[in-house]
Amino acid sequence: MPTPVSGQIRVGIIGAGLIGQAHSMMLRCVADRTEQSVRVVSVADLSHPAAERLAARWDRARALESAEEIIADSSIDAVWICTPTAMHRQTCIAAARAGKHIFCEKPLAMSVAEASEMAAAIEASGVMSQVGLVMRFSPVYNVIKAMFKEPDAGTLLSVTMRDDQDFPTRGVHASAWRNDPSLTAGGTLIEHSVHDFDLLTWMFGPVTSLYCRTRNLNGADGVEDFGATAMEFAGGFHAQLTSVWHRMIGRPSNRRLEVFAENLFAASDADMLGPILFQRGSGAKEETVSEREVMAGFTEKILRERPYLAPIEDCLAIPYAAEDAAFVAALKGACEPDPEFAAGVAAQRMVEAAYESARLRAAVPLRT
Repeated sequence: MPTPVSGQIRVGIIGAGLIGQAHSMMLRCVADRTEQSVRVVSVADLSHPAAERLAARWDRARALESAEEIIADSSIDAVWICTPTAMHRQTCIAAARAGKHIFCEKPLAMSVAEASEMAAAIEASGVMSQVGLVMRFSPVYNVIKAMFKEPDAGTLLSVTMRDDQDFPTRGVHASAWRNDPSLTAGGTLIEHSVHDFDLLTWMFGPVTSLYCRTRNLNGADGVEDFGATAMEFAGGFHAQLTSVWHRMIGRPSNRRLEVFAENLFAASDADMLGPILFQRGSGAKEETVSEREVMAGFTEKILRERPYLAPIEDCLAIPYAAEDAAFVAALKGACEPDPEFAAGVAAQRMVEAAYESARLRAAVPLRT
């Protein structure tokens, strides 16, 4: 394991858009609860005004116009890469070679080949890295995962997930680059449902093959707004994932998950706090796990598994806070980075297989 960072962790944020702003807020949350263990010292963005606005949230932070300026700063310990996807590869490899620890947003790159090249550079440089697969820190999914690990649940039968979001070029997720094939790795499958591919394998085990169909109504070649993916799991059950970018700006981004086992059914229409509807065994009706109960169960579970998150216990309802706190803890030597970079490569490999399946109109096997 690389040498932990001693003293305050000095961070450079590369990309001052929506996700860069979110990570800045989460790092502030961590800093305020851990004796200022971390501080953002530089922000870089091609839009200098955007960099200035974000840098102004931190005392004496500098606003820069290029990632190269952050990477060249020997005083910076770690970078958060929050740029459009097309810029990840070059930025990540340069940061690794400069000895910077790396948090990289999802998807890692424009292709599996690029993501693998990034992973190789990180391994060769010996720096720590983590990928932004934030749904692993969702309270509701942690609780559902635990429910189906109970022996009384029986064998898994099926999993169904729908992931829908207003087309993210407007509204609360407004990012014009999402519809530019030169900047994005694809559409709803890779830019949003990469979370779902990772989440489903994290919850239920590896996928051995998948079959996918896509549609494109938005007009940008290679930026699909619909994907239907059927997955066969090594455990012998199947899952269906429906991914949609729609035009209903008033509808919040959300997911619905339904899981059936022999003796347990559970479902949630909320991808953060719940509630969860469930039915057990011969029970005659569905019951409910309230948001409060979800949060209590999640807090107990995650602090048992990740005790280093105790300082931010009051922020655990925000998955991004837990995600960033986990990497800060890893940088201080309290744990290994998790989700590790390899998880991001694996998720990208699954989505690339889905695209291949859509092109071939045939099922595609996956390495397990």
